[in-house]
Amino acid sequence: MRPYLATARRYWWVLVMVLAIIWGAGLVAGYVEYASTYSSEATVWVHRAPQDLGAANPDEPNLPLLQTSASQQADLLNQLLQTKSFLRDVVRKTALGPSIEAQTDDGAALDAIAKHFKVQALGTNLISVSYAAHDPRTARDMVVAALAVRGERVAAAGTAATTAVSTLYQKELDLAEGKAVAAQQAIDEFNASHSGDLSSTDEEEWARLRLTLDLANVRVMDLRNRIDQAALAPAILDMSGLEFQVVDEPREEGAPHGGTRPALTLAGVAFIAGLALAALLVAIGTVLVDHVAGPADLVRLGPARLFATVPRVGRAGGTSRDLRAMLAAVAFADGRPDAEATKT
Repeated sequence: MRPYLATARRYWWVLVMVLAIIWGAGLVAGYVEYASTYSSEATVWVHRAPQDLGAANPDEPNLPLLQTSASQQADLLNQLLQTKSFLRDVVRKTALGPSIEAQTDDGAALDAIAKHFKVQALGTNLISVSYAAHDPRTARDMVVAALAVRGERVAAAGTAATTAVSTLYQKELDLAEGKAVAAQQAIDEFNASHSGDLSSTDEEEWARLRLTLDLANVRVMDLRNRIDQAALAPAILDMSGLEFQVVDEPREEGAPHGGTRPALTLAGVAFIAGLALAALLVAIGTVLVDHVAGPADLVRLGPARLFATVPRVGRAGGTSRDLRAMLAAVAFADGRPDAEATKT
């Protein structure tokens, strides 16, 4: 440990410069990120309770996972934001649309956009949708576009589901109407073949045919009502606006907001990187430097014996401290009187 501390003391000015540069750059980057980030947020009230409170738990399929209206709607929007088609539709409604469409491979850009969205449940019936960007108008437009595209997707899904249900009911209605027509024909044929008073057996047969016709007509009326309900229920729900109602519209923020966490992340990374680089420099300096730095190193070299002497050659300009120059002067000495031998 002592050699590393000695190296750190020896090159303290280098370490200070490295830390100042890296930490300073991190602080500047964090401040710029904080000062240039604008966040726009919308608060949404969801009213309709989930149709199935016992949603399946992916870890334990046998145990139900209770979900509130807010958590269900937040999960739905988060899943939509993970799809490329949804993000493309959102971007097309903003000023970023032309730049994204001009790219041949927009996957990376869409992934970066998705990371700036944040959807979270604030309660049982309240969720928030926010987007962080360097332009306040872009942040607002992205939130508005996301909510609009979400509404379009949900409406399209509702229409598709209604169409499928209506088609199924229509097939059952055609079958029920066929049975009703057949029952009516059976009664008409019975009336045509029986005139006058009916026997007890004929009365029972007529009652059976009449009951069959009544049941067929009831089935037809029930299916028609179901078709009408399937077609009108989504429209009424959309007109009421209770399922997904925006309480607080997104706005253009005039002051920076939402960049605290990225700024702290940049500053923290710079702090750790500076310490790591300083430790690496100290380690390299301790391992690679091979010379006597102080009394502690002389004590370590104490057992070594003196095996040669190098004369110190004086010159007109002063004493040279270059070992190569000294040896050359000794080898080609011209007998100058200013040369004196000293032990080193």
